[in-house]
Order: sequence, then structure tokens, then C-alpha cells
Amino acid sequence: MKPLNVALVSHIISDDNLGCCALAISNIKILDEVFSSLSIPVHYIIATTDNLEQIDISSFTKNTYEYRIYPRCRQTLRNPLRLIKTQVFKDCDIAFNLCGGDGYTDIYGLGRLMAESQLAWVAKTRKIPMVYAPQTIGPFNTRNGRILAKFTLNKVYEIFVRDHKSYECCKQLRLKKVTEVIDVAFALPYSEYSLESDKSKIGINVSGLLYNGGYNRKNFFGLSFNYSSFINKLLSELVDKKVYEVHLIPHVNSDRNIIDDDYSVCKFLSEKYDCILSPRFSSPIDAKSYISQMDLFCGARMHATIGAISSGVPVIPVAYSRKFNGLYSALEYPWIIDAKSDLTEDDAIEVFFKYLDQIEEMQRNVKHTKGIYERKLEEYKEYLKGIINEFE
Repeated sequence: MKPLNVALVSHIISDDNLGCCALAISNIKILDEVFSSLSIPVHYIIATTDNLEQIDISSFTKNTYEYRIYPRCRQTLRNPLRLIKTQVFKDCDIAFNLCGGDGYTDIYGLGRLMAESQLAWVAKTRKIPMVYAPQTIGPFNTRNGRILAKFTLNKVYEIFVRDHKSYECCKQLRLKKVTEVIDVAFALPYSEYSLESDKSKIGINVSGLLYNGGYNRKNFFGLSFNYSSFINKLLSELVDKKVYEVHLIPHVNSDRNIIDDDYSVCKFLSEKYDCILSPRFSSPIDAKSYISQMDLFCGARMHATIGAISSGVPVIPVAYSRKFNGLYSALEYPWIIDAKSDLTEDDAIEVFFKYLDQIEEMQRNVKHTKGIYERKLEEYKEYLKGIINEFE
């Protein structure tokens, strides 16, 4: 049987941000399971821009694959013929696009939104069905952003979103083919990681981006309290209690973008407060394996918190955007520190320790969430089977 040629767009296997990698690896894992269950051979076409490394993914899939390059948005703006002539979808049967997980929005600027849109336009002109894999859609805060999003998303064969706020955003754009499921990173595998201790282990993921004040270093995300002061005070109080072993666990490791780098901030804080610094992980699987050994985890990188809760660890997310609120609302999990509400720094500290006192109840709720995300992952797989059968 001839293999189905499946394009994978914005599936970032290797990146400074382990959350992006977690999405890509997990979605490929799910697609592998679906194709295997249907007894359909598959050949992956990994669509990438010309400045990204073409890495070996044989450890994540047994299926054959190749890389194909398409022009970056700046290149196509200078010369639209480059996009028109691209052969990235040649002989392709279907395409799946992750848009980086939360890239389909205008909050990063219209340039980024156009970059995420351009292959949807190409796929439509080549009559290649493009499926947007589970992701955050929106918000669209500008009129031009809404116009561009509606124009593009109406060209997509099917849209899967990972939270209800994204679903509502799509409905406000009057999009018809939208299905709410769950973040695919819940399917990310992990392995046993031995961390023996006679103390309760608390993992803290410090976001370098938030600690440095965001992209403009001036509270870019509009938090209601000073995140760096909150982290400093939290670590000081946890260490002073002498009953906790505090692990600082970065989830973004970037030598190129110091503002976004978790590792350098975690290293600085580990020395300042005498905490344990985790290894500098290059794989989200390794990071999740380490996180799985914590007794409690608190983090501001969403996929670090997903790594915790999906490995059975009670988690306290520090939510800096609606993607957190939407996800954890869907999981019926209320133990969130909402940094976009009216909390002060002292309020946030008080909320953390109140939640810490409720850890047994949190553990029970973590088990409850497992049933929810496993059911939603299965729903996604069933939808995929229906879509793939149409084009097989």
C-alpha cells in the first residue's frame, strides 16, 4: 500500500522552548497511533523554514520522513513568487499545523500572524486539506488581526482548539469547523527518574520571560503583581521553613535570547537561596521525567505545568495569559494563581501556601483531571480517524 504523505507544519522537534517540542512530539505520537490503528502507512513531510536545523526524529516515530523548506514570511513579502512556487506540499495528501501552540493570535504582531497564515493559503490553492491541530486560537485584539484570521481560518479544513476560550473566539469569527479537545502535550511520554529525599520535594519553574519583565522588561504581560519579587519571596519562605527540598526547573533554555531564558535565572536563584538546580534539559521528555518526581510543582511555563499534572504531580500554575485559565477550567482544576487578576504579591504568596496546605485535596483532583484529559485525547484520535479515512 502506498504511504499517505502527511505534512507537519510548525512541528518544532528541537527548540529552546521545551513546550513547543512537547507539542510536536506528542502530536506525532498521536498521529502514529491513529495511522497504526487504521493500518495506513505514512510518510511525514516536515515543513520548515530555511534557518531551522533538520534533526533526526527517528526516536519519536518509526515512520519515514523528510524535510522540506518553505520561505519565511519576510522573504515572501519581498518576493511573493517564492511562496507561490514553493514545493513544500508536492504530492502531499493532508497537512497538520500546530502554529507553535499559541502562535495564531495578533498579540505577537500582525507579522507573526501572517507568518502562521501563509501555508494555509498555499494549502488551499493546492487543494491540500490543512488541519489545525489542538492549539490556542486568539485573542485578536485588532481589526486587521480579526480580518486576517477569519480570512485564513475559513481556508482550513478543520480546526481543533485546546480550550473553551479559543472555541468561543472561533465562534465569534463565525467559523464553522471548530472542535474543542485538549492540549496534546498530555500525551507526552516520560520515564522513571530517581530523586530520593527525606524532605518534601517542591519543584518551581521560574519563567525567565516573566522574571525579566517580558519582552519590553516593563511588565509586558500586564501582571497584577511583580513576578520577580513574588518568586524571590516564595523561595525565601520555602527555604526558611527547612522542611522542603526546593528544585528549580527551567523549561526554556536559550543562549540566544537572555530575556526568555529560564536557565540563567534559575541558576542565579539556586545560588542565592541554596536551592537545587535541575539539569539543563534538551528534551521535554527528560524534563517531564524529572518533574514527575516532585511532591508539588509550581510553574509559569504552561507545558511545564502540564508535564506535572499529567505525571500525577499536584500543580500550582502561575497564569499569565488566558491559555492557562481556559485549560485548567476544562480540567476542573481550581488551584491557580491568576497573575492577571487583582492579586497583589502578598496575596499570591498567601494563595500558594493556602494551596500547599490543601495538597491532599489537590492530589485527589489530579486523579480526577486524568479522566478528563484522557477522554479528550481519545476524542481527538477518533476525530482524526474520521478525517484521515476521508483522504486515504
